Order: sequence, then C-alpha cells, then structure tokens
Amino acid sequence: MLNVVLARFRKAFAEFLGTAILVAFGSGAIAQLVFSHNNSWFTMSLGWGLGLTFGIYVSGGVSGGHLNPAVTLAQAIFRGLAWAEVPIYWTAQFLGAFAGALIVYVANYSAIQNADRNSTIGIFVTGPQTKSVSNTAAFLAEFIGTALLVLIILSTSDKGNTPAGNIQPLVIGLSLVAIGTSFGYETGFALNPARDLAPRLFTALFGWGFGVFTEASFYFWVPIVAPFLGAIGGAFIYDFLVYASGPSPLNN
Repeated sequence: MLNVVLARFRKAFAEFLGTAILVAFGSGAIAQLVFSHNNSWFTMSLGWGLGLTFGIYVSGGVSGGHLNPAVTLAQAIFRGLAWAEVPIYWTAQFLGAFAGALIVYVANYSAIQNADRNSTIGIFVTGPQTKSVSNTAAFLAEFIGTALLVLIILSTSDKGNTPAGNIQPLVIGLSLVAIGTSFGYETGFALNPARDLAPRLFTALFGWGFGVFTEASFYFWVPIVAPFLGAIGGAFIYDFLVYASGPSPLNN
C-alpha cells in the first residue's frame, strides 16, 4: 500500500522535498543575517540561490523541479503541463515551504526565543524593506523579478536555444542570486507564492500572530499575486520573441 502511494504521488513528494530544501537554505541564510554580523545581503541571496539549485537537483528528474506555484502555472499555460497536476504541485509546494520554515525555526529556536519578535519575522516572510516602498512599487519589483526568473528557466531548457542540461539547476540558482542582488532589496524578493504564504501562515501559528497578514497595509497579497502575473509575463515575452522549439499558445 505504501509503495502504491509513493508511486502515485512521487512528483508531489519531489516538489514537497525540493521546496522544503529551498526554504530551509533560503530562510536559514536570512536567520544567519539576523543573528550574525558576518553575513550580508549577498550571502543571503546566495543562500536562496544555492537552496534553489539543491532543491531542483533533488526533485527535477521526477517532477521538473518547479518548487514555485508561479513556475507551475507558467508551465501549464505555455509548456503543456496537465492542469490536473497543477493543484497537486501547488499543495506540495505550499506544504514543503511550511516544512522548510519549520526546519529553520527548530534550528534557530533558542536565538528566536531570545530575540524581539519584530526582528525575527523577516526570517520567514518578505515585505517592504523601507517605509518608502509602497505596495505598488513592491508589486512591480516582484513582477519584474519573477518574470526574469521564469524567462531564464524557459531559455535554459529550450533545445532550440542554449539548453543548460545538467547544470541548469546551477544556472537557475545563480539567476536567483542575481535577481536578489539586483532587484531584491525593495521586497526581499519572494518571487514565489508558496515561499511567502506558507511561512507567513507558519509565523501566525507559531507565536507571531495573525497580524502578519495585515501589516504593511495587508502586504501579504503582493508576493502571491505579483509572482503569478510575473511568471505569465516572463513566459509570454520569451515565447513571443524567441521560442520556436515546440508548441506554445503563441506559435501554434
């Protein structure tokens, strides 16, 4: 019976594990930035990029290594992923991100308990980094960052362009580092609805309270909606201007 379940949901388990690895390394890097003076924005971005690389290597051969509901949506619209698989992927990604947040919480439990809650919430969730960043500006930053990420994902898997092959996870991870260092400061670069929403729910349940959904003028919706639209935008631009290697809504 167990073997049947594992075989039936192998893709879901791969997405769960890969997303957990992504969030564990990424949020873990933020924790080191919060608790240590020996880290920087770049090392935090590198933690997220390497987490994405490792997560894709763990899951990519089974599920494609999306680890991101926005990427899954783009794959369904532009690359023929079965729509029946979309809610399964999304559920696995959300649960994986929640598990990744739990890993970081356990690993840093003592430090978190001895710190001010307001100083540690950013380990798990994104948000405007300064008061001058409006939700509109944050939305644009998240949209652009996600569009760039998806554009790079599609281009490095395009057999008619320059496919990255076995090093694609590393290239995608480096692209996240670049986006984080070049475009990430306004919001903390979620670029992934599961990466923010699941840890946000985790913080609400584990001591920070449900105010995490109302702070910064109900900011929580920005890292959900903007990445979905950014992923569609990035895929649309790539397929419209470059892609000709297979079926797409833009070249059928």
